[in-house]
Amino acid sequence: MMTPARASDAIRHTPEPTRAATDRRSEFEHDRSRIIHSAAFRRLQGKTQVFGIYEGDFFRTRLTHSLEVAQIAKGIALTLGADPDLVEAVCLAHDLGHPPFGHNGERTLHQLMRAHGGFEGNAQTLRIVTRLEQKHVDYAGLNLTYQTLDGMLKYKTCIDATAIANALQDLVKGFYAEDRALVEAIIRQTGSGQQRSLECQIMDVADDIAYSVHDLEDSLKAGLLTPADLRRLPPVRVVRDVNTRLTAWGQTVTESTVHRELAQIADRLEQLEQRSLRAGRKMLTRDLIHEFVSPVACQSHGLIDTDFPNRVRIESLKAFESYKVINNPRVTTLSHKGKEVLRRLFAVLDQGQESIGLFPEDHGEHYENALLNGDEATRKRVICDFLAGMTDSYALRFYSRLFVPGEGSFYEML
Repeated sequence: MMTPARASDAIRHTPEPTRAATDRRSEFEHDRSRIIHSAAFRRLQGKTQVFGIYEGDFFRTRLTHSLEVAQIAKGIALTLGADPDLVEAVCLAHDLGHPPFGHNGERTLHQLMRAHGGFEGNAQTLRIVTRLEQKHVDYAGLNLTYQTLDGMLKYKTCIDATAIANALQDLVKGFYAEDRALVEAIIRQTGSGQQRSLECQIMDVADDIAYSVHDLEDSLKAGLLTPADLRRLPPVRVVRDVNTRLTAWGQTVTESTVHRELAQIADRLEQLEQRSLRAGRKMLTRDLIHEFVSPVACQSHGLIDTDFPNRVRIESLKAFESYKVINNPRVTTLSHKGKEVLRRLFAVLDQGQESIGLFPEDHGEHYENALLNGDEATRKRVICDFLAGMTDSYALRFYSRLFVPGEGSFYEML
């Protein structure tokens, strides 16, 4: 197992003045504070997790998901001897780069940016905290410690032209080519190499636990998933997807195994609902999280993970939820609308001089400079940054203001 990072070893890219003696917070606690107070973190409250934020106030958003991941990961960190403040900071930041309209929004922006460096949520997260967020006049970004930045580097792959071409139409998960020198500095300072840091591995397993269980709870609430659905034989694609995610273990499972795991969850839910209809889903959520978290340790494949039986259960839930919920027409039709909104907004913002006045002041200045310098890649990146930073509702309002007659007001904030 990798050695946990310690606050006493924390290093920042830009040195900062000595703190007041009354400030007892560690460097990692400062990182956590900077993330929480960032505009990008606040905007997560308006970004889709699975169900659009306009579907009701029960369902999880990227913000509530990030808080839940941080809570789960903090417990794991305490068990494994990692710094809980560092792990919490990493978890709170891990989804900052996700655009509006969920993964469909991510794929849409990547297609629009394929010829200009691509787009990917993890890469955008690093870009936000090191370039786009402005905290101080002396440096760009939040000037987080190298240890926190390393914890956010879930994929240490450069998204250059070759990687994009080799991936055909798929996303390349990693960091943007323009951030290569920064990533090399992070790795050099932390000594983690190409492997994920301990804190990153804790974040990753906590993320899997959170969204496999919480998406189940939200899907049951929405009526898109029922116990009867969980009892049916899983389609071939579900079993295939489970086995694809078990590659690191060097093992595969059968259709009957996946079917048994899902059916047992359905049985448990019905038993709990017989005891308390209103609390049944919450009790199932609590129990599954506890069972998935308890065995988390350094496993035989050398990474921090839950044990194999629980990994099978997590992957079975994720694959089935993807099949039954994320690809449900009630969800995909709305996702399609999000894709079209982003495509039309990108096009109208990419009309040269005519587009300058459509941006907020800071983005407009960067766009105009790129236009004057004839830098097409930078110009496209400014548009992408602007769209990726939008919440779902802001993107829809901006679209309506531009394209829907009678919508929008001079007094409306942009």
